[in-house]
Amino acid sequence: MKVYIAQPIQPEGVKMLEKIAEVRSNPEGRPQTRAEFLSQIPDVDAVILPWHTEVMDKEAIAVAKNLKVIGRHGVGYENIDLEAAADRGIYVTFTPVHTPTVADTTFALVMTAARRISEADRFVKDGKWTVGGEWVAWQYMGQDIHHKTLGVIGCGRIGALVAKRGTGFDMRILYHDEVARPDVEKETGAVRVDLDTLLKESDFITVNCALNERTRKLLGAKQFAMMKPTAVVVSTARGPIIDQPALVEALKSRRIAAAGLDVFVEEPIPANDPLLALDNVVLLPHIGSAAKEMRVKMALTVAEDVVKVLTGKEPTYLLNSRVKEVRPLAKA
Repeated sequence: MKVYIAQPIQPEGVKMLEKIAEVRSNPEGRPQTRAEFLSQIPDVDAVILPWHTEVMDKEAIAVAKNLKVIGRHGVGYENIDLEAAADRGIYVTFTPVHTPTVADTTFALVMTAARRISEADRFVKDGKWTVGGEWVAWQYMGQDIHHKTLGVIGCGRIGALVAKRGTGFDMRILYHDEVARPDVEKETGAVRVDLDTLLKESDFITVNCALNERTRKLLGAKQFAMMKPTAVVVSTARGPIIDQPALVEALKSRRIAAAGLDVFVEEPIPANDPLLALDNVVLLPHIGSAAKEMRVKMALTVAEDVVKVLTGKEPTYLLNSRVKEVRPLAKA
């Protein structure tokens, strides 16, 4: 059997896969072009997608004639056609184990943006903190986090943990989701509200929902206009959920106070992107789950499920359950 890994994963996962299969990895050291990616998959039994840049749509699934399983090293699966995979009897797995680490990153962005940590860090490193200089306690005045209102958009696995972290700061928690989360409400005191109410009443707004046609550009000029001028917006979900030009305008005009982003419409972010010129936004290179322990856990989780499917066992984290009707593993 053959496994293709489209982007690097931790070696612990690779070693697990090598026990049962020949393992090939992306030879380019960068995200591949569409043609490069398709050239690697015609003969493989499994594809592992650590990133969302490689797309397993109907075309790619048709090219990969031997494919039995697609392992998503992460939770977002907008780059995989689940129905086309199920039609072919291809199992699609994901790794919903990194939620606490992404929740940590989300709250780190809240704190960094609110207290202007990045600006103050540059001030010190640039040698500007000198005797006789401007009084820095006035220059880098941020805002408190404790006892404020936290609005969580998307209260799934990650959003629920962001809400829980907010309780440690004695925050009032609001959340907006298609479904009620009584478990989160009981644990955190969170109140489910419509989106407009969340935007108007929250001091800090975190985006933790999935990207789909309902959430694409969920936050645009109209939504930023509803927010408090002191609001801080943070996203560790997917870039296209926020209308990026509208966010730039809201930050430039101080319609909102600040933002913290780990995700962008285009990744890597272009060198001429106007976000890069703003002081009131904290930018990360999509590293929400980039803690060593967690990345090892993710690699082992995706590898374990791929191995299970290739050896005729049901995976732990299956996305397209209909596939079991098309190709039951007991009969594989």
